[in-house]
This record gives sequence, structure tokens and C-alpha cells, in this order.
Amino acid sequence: MNKDSIKTWIRKTFIRDINLPKISFFYLLLSLLAIIIITEVLLFKYVVLTGEGFALDLERITLLIVVSLSFFASGFLVDKIKNKTRIYNITLLICVIGLLFTNFTGTIFDYIGLFIILLTLPQLVVLWFTTLIHETNILNRGRITAFLIISCSILGLIGIAFVFFEFLYPYLFIVEAVLLIIITWYSRSYKYIETEERLISEEKYMKIIFEKHFFRYSSSFTVLSFILGDLLARYGFDLDIITFAIASFFYLLAAGWFLDNIGRKYAIVLGILVLSFFLISYGSFVETEVIYGIPKKIYLSIHYGFSITPILLAIFTVSGDFSTERGKLKYRGRINGLLISLMFIGIVIGYVFSKWINGLYNANPDLNLIIPDFPDRINSFLLVILLVWMMGMKEILVSKELQWASTIKNLYIFNYDGICLYFHNLEKDDKSKITIEQFQMDEDLISGGLTGVIIMISEITKSKKHLRKIEKEGINLFFSYGKYHIAALISSMDLPILLKKLDDFSKEFEQKFEKELKNFKGYINPFKPTNYLVKKYFVQKYSVFME
Repeated sequence: MNKDSIKTWIRKTFIRDINLPKISFFYLLLSLLAIIIITEVLLFKYVVLTGEGFALDLERITLLIVVSLSFFASGFLVDKIKNKTRIYNITLLICVIGLLFTNFTGTIFDYIGLFIILLTLPQLVVLWFTTLIHETNILNRGRITAFLIISCSILGLIGIAFVFFEFLYPYLFIVEAVLLIIITWYSRSYKYIETEERLISEEKYMKIIFEKHFFRYSSSFTVLSFILGDLLARYGFDLDIITFAIASFFYLLAAGWFLDNIGRKYAIVLGILVLSFFLISYGSFVETEVIYGIPKKIYLSIHYGFSITPILLAIFTVSGDFSTERGKLKYRGRINGLLISLMFIGIVIGYVFSKWINGLYNANPDLNLIIPDFPDRINSFLLVILLVWMMGMKEILVSKELQWASTIKNLYIFNYDGICLYFHNLEKDDKSKITIEQFQMDEDLISGGLTGVIIMISEITKSKKHLRKIEKEGINLFFSYGKYHIAALISSMDLPILLKKLDDFSKEFEQKFEKELKNFKGYINPFKPTNYLVKKYFVQKYSVFME
């Protein structure tokens, strides 16, 4: 394999369909960095470095329950918010004030500050998640999320220094305040304001979360979290941080790639198999100080690196996939908040159950005669059940989604009077496609016909919702609406990714040509630069950022 073919393979494998605008990327990076620094400080200050004991276990469990409830409530609150970026800035300000209060260690202000952080941090996470999902799609969500988590986790390690060196802790408030100022300033250029039309839904929240495949995914994440809680109860938090960070870094890269290339279900199944290997290995070498020649502490650090962050990545990716379907946008925050809340509940139940069952077996050795080594075998037993349970789940990312570019035929943009503003033929099969000249003869006729169909269906149904899709004999028409225009995409396949791409294209088209659309006098020449947007959204490319 020559150098060029290797480069091509790397681009197709790792960079395919990653077209996140720079302005969106840096906003997501900065806003996540502010969250992760505070999260890592809380973990080390109140969990990792606090030692062992019943009282401390009770504090940890209480903290996890509060965080879980806060995530659940945050989903409902975030779904009511239209201007996501503005509310993120206000929430971060409140969180930074809480961080300032924690400088007064051992006082009532310390507890008030911690309480404020525990209430606001979940809201920040869910707000960040809604922005992430708004900017990504099913083809790139796993890799982009993995890259952002890795980047911010590495940068966020500076927060650990503020915990280990107590004299530096007061300056953490300054670091977060500076980040808040930068994010607020950046928000002048980047805004995410949700529209009422996008949030119209005839589906009910309870019906969504108890839908068969959603329930399978949510219950699977809860069981995985239960196993993680059991691990934390058994082996504690005595980790080698460098090993944990390196293992998390490489495994997240691999997990992001698997999620986007082989599918959500099979990527999670592979992750469970990897987890099974660690559990069986650790149980088999329980009496030794090394496992496969690796010191136990290092091996456990790798194990945790393959367990903690990948669960978060899978939850962000899968909850994003479920909440981008038409009719579920209204519940985007609630879906994510529920899954993260279940993760923390699973950890708590696993932690408490492990402490109880191990204590019971230690106090009553005769139990080993009834069910031998039950505490050591329960995780393996659960993983076997989980693998069988997950094989019946729906694969969200189907293989044909990856071939979206070859399914597109034509793109029409027309105003509400039926006048065609722009047309582009995107077919690649020269033998079967009709020539552009033949299409150009009928552009206005087709645009006028589509406008008439949209108006007629709206009148018949008396619905405020726009017509989004028409299917006829293997041909699919997708529609996206701006204030002054309608965009129509014709495809040979019904792929959800195409509707997402059309919406993104339509939004940028209206922003770029707002003046021309508002003052349209019949001249279509000003819309010729649309070619650039067509290449950006509808030609499969391998560049990470688009200007």
C-alpha cells in the first residue's frame, strides 16, 4: 500500500463527513472546556482524594443522587429554552459564583457553593449537548464528540493542579471567569436560538422513552453503569492518572471511529466484549500483584480508561441520534438528561449493591456453598445477558447512510411565489442522468409545481407544520424552509442524514443571501455563488473544517 492510498484511507476513515464550521467547533471546545475543568476539580477534591469509610461512601452516594436528579430536571428546563447560548452564559456565571464560594473550605459557604455547582453543572452539560447535536449529524457525531472530549480533558488537566496545590485553588475562580468572558465574547458571533416550528411535535415524551429500541439502549447503559459502580466499590479510586489518561485518549479515538463506521449497536457490543476481557482477567488474577506482566494498579487504570469516558461518549452519541429524528427535537434535552441520570443511578445502585453483597459474603462464608463466588461472577453474568439483550436492538446508523452522496439527484431552491432561484444537478452516473440543459427547460415549471403541492397539502391538512417529505416510486423529495425560500432535494433513498444536510444548507443559504431574497426583483444571477454551499453540504469531502 503506497503513501497516497494510506492517506486516502485515513481521510475516508477518520475525516469523512466532518464538516464542522470553525466558529461552531471553537464554541463547543471552549464551552466544554469550562465544564470539564470544574468537573475534574470536583472529582478530585470531593471524591478521589477523600479516602475511604462509611461516612465518605454516604457522602459520595448522596452527591451522585443529587447529580442524577439534577440531570433529570435539567433536561426539562433546557427544553424550554430557546436561546441556548445566552442561557449557557448565564448558567456558567452562576456556576462560577458557586466555585468562588467553595474557596471558603469548611464553612457554610463551601456547602452552598458545592450545591450551586451540582445544580448548574448538569444544566451546562445538557445545554452543551443540545448545541453539539444541533451542529453534528449521524455520520460524524461519534468522532466529533470523541475529539472534543479528548481535547478538553487534556486541557482540563490543569484543574487538577488547583486541587493538589491548595494555595492555587483561589485562582481557579479566575481561570473560569476568564473562560466565561471569552465564551460570552465568542457568543456575539455564534448563537444557537431554537425556533418554534422545529419544536412542533405530535409525539409524546413517555411514548418515546418507552419505545422498544430506546428502552433497550437506555436499559443497557444503566446496566453498564451498574457494573462501573461495582468496580468503583471493589477497587476504589486508586488510579495511575497518566495511564488512565492515555488509555482514555486512545480508546475514545477508537470508539468514536467505531460508532461512526460500523454503527452504534456493534460498537457498543465490541466495547462490552473489551470490558468482559478486563473483568475476567482481573478476576482470574485476583491473588497476584501483576496481570499479564502489568502491575495491578496500571491494569486497573487501563480498565477504568476503557469504562468511564466511553460510556459518556456512547450516551451523547445515541441520545443525539434519537433526539434528531423529526418530532423528537422538542425533547432533546430530556432524552439526554434522562440517559445521563440513569447512568448515575446505575453507578449508585452498583456501588451500594457491591458493598452490601461483598459485606454479606465476608460476614457469612457459608454463602459460598450455596452460590460460590457470586460477588465475583455477577458482572460477567450481567454482561452475557446484556450482549443477548443488545443483539435485538435497532442499529441506528445503517450502512446506506454512509453512501448518502451517491443517492442525491437534484437540488431546487425557489421562493414562495414558485420562482426558481437556483438549480443544481448532483447525479454522478453520466449514462443514466438527464442533461442539465433538459432540466433547465423545466426549472420554473417544477418549482411552481412543488410550490403548488406544498400550498395545497397545507390547505387540506390545516396544519401549521411544513411538508417535509414526499415519497413516490423510489424517489424521495425533501423540503426545508427559510423565511424567504424553500429548498427541495431529490434523492433515490429516504435517508435522515439528507434532511439534516438540507436544513443546514437552507439555513446558511438564507443567511448568505438574506438581502437578495428580501429585495428579490426577478434576477437570479446573485444566487450563482450557491455552488460553494452545494459543494460544502452535498459533495462528500474529507476536510475537517469549512470556512
